[in-house]
Amino acid sequence: MYTPDVCRDGLRAMTSVVRAALGPAFEDLHPKVQWRFGLSSADSACQLGVGVMEEMTHSALVPPPVLWLGGSRGLFPAGKAADVPFTVANYAYVDDIGRETLSFVRRFSFVGKAQGMNSVMVTPARTSGRSAPASDVALDYLGYHSDMVVQTRCSVESDGALLLESGPPRVLGVRIPQIASALTTAREWWDEEQQRHRIRIDVTSPILGTLFHYHGWFTAEERPCGPSDIPEGAKPTKLVERE
Repeated sequence: MYTPDVCRDGLRAMTSVVRAALGPAFEDLHPKVQWRFGLSSADSACQLGVGVMEEMTHSALVPPPVLWLGGSRGLFPAGKAADVPFTVANYAYVDDIGRETLSFVRRFSFVGKAQGMNSVMVTPARTSGRSAPASDVALDYLGYHSDMVVQTRCSVESDGALLLESGPPRVLGVRIPQIASALTTAREWWDEEQQRHRIRIDVTSPILGTLFHYHGWFTAEERPCGPSDIPEGAKPTKLVERE
């Protein structure tokens, strides 16, 4: 198995998206979580993970057309099941406008039909001005076609877990008012007892309550992967510059 070069004073050569958002607080993450989110474009590596989503569910209040649209465009899995095998692949690269990018390619093996959920996490290009994101924020472009963009606030919890909190999304460039939109909280941490990564995602509405809930575990390894090795499906079909 490929082992990343983490000599260089324990830091990677380039600043990963999450390291840039967290700053010095990145060092407070559990070492295994640092490994996960320290991946940068300078590493010429990817991470491949396999695991099980122990629960994947959604509220009956989510309209079927929304489930169909989200599932077909890779915004979120529309299925509902327990113990769903899944894979997650991460690729780091610099996009065509010079932003450090971390790609997440997820596939969920529901009975009958697999479903995907793709996203790219980006270090914002704007660093000043009234509309610039806060320093602890990354941008998440969601779906196969980057239909949705959210500002994701990154923080570290007392056990070394990474907490990602996403605000109201913009869909196709239109910001949805917070009262009418859903907010996402994702937590990833290292399970010392089981020696594996764990993840929990909740999507909630201030009016309707919990709309989606997922939790599960996975293991991952790092492999060599140069820019030309990154599969086309790991990048959105179009580059969206709006932040």
